Amino acid sequence: MLFDAVLFDLDGTLTDPKLGITRCIQYALSELGYKPADADELHWCIGPPLKDSFSHLLKTLDGTIIEQAISLYRRRFATIGLFENSLIHRFQKS
Repeated sequence: MLFDAVLFDLDGTLTDPKLGITRCIQYALSELGYKPADADELHWCIGPPLKDSFSHLLKTLDGTIIEQAISLYRRRFATIGLFENSLIHRFQKS
């Protein structure tokens, strides 16, 4: 059987995205005038939709503010955040 493509699930399997994701969330919150939480307090934001996370963090259902936060997050993630992953080192004893 021949394959045309091989797909890898990087986030959480081969790489740890925590630093990039949490720094982008902190950046978005800061740009909107909010004091962001420490990265360790934002770990729960990894996985759920950004819309839900920002709604909770900003304590609002205002779609305009949430979309601004998402736009700021994505702007930083596209240029910096995606490179802030670290390899997960998992070694099994044989």
